[in-house]
Amino acid sequence: MNQEQQETAKQVLRALLDHMGVAAEIFPEVVDDTTIFNLRSSDSAILIGQHGVNLGALQYMTRVLVHKRLPETLHFIVDVEGYKKSREEFLRELARQAAARVRDTRESLLLKPMLAYERRVVHAEISKLPDIVTESVGEEPERRVLIKPRG
Repeated sequence: MNQEQQETAKQVLRALLDHMGVAAEIFPEVVDDTTIFNLRSSDSAILIGQHGVNLGALQYMTRVLVHKRLPETLHFIVDVEGYKKSREEFLRELARQAAARVRDTRESLLLKPMLAYERRVVHAEISKLPDIVTESVGEEPERRVLIKPRG
């Protein structure tokens, strides 16, 4: 994402926040070729929402509106005070613990419902293991990850 694209995305995000009546500082950062717009606000809990639902909606709306202004599809992340990063670390650890349990018991394990990006983190972590597999089951918003022994 070049500077002009980054500025456009930042303007769209600022307009959404203003429309919501939420005061927040936006800190763009590039990590592994991905721009992360980290927000800091006294309304962090509102921006994140229960289990990150509001944050997911904010990211979705930002992407849709940026796509209307720019012809190319841009990949970027909207985060609030590092919530997504810490959530991803938690999910990777959850995946490892669940895999160990499945390995020990040889029984499948169904995790709680998760957002799509959270399921991707779990699938990616489990994909590193040769003896355990995953699949998503159910319908949104109750879609879950099923972890089971391979074969």
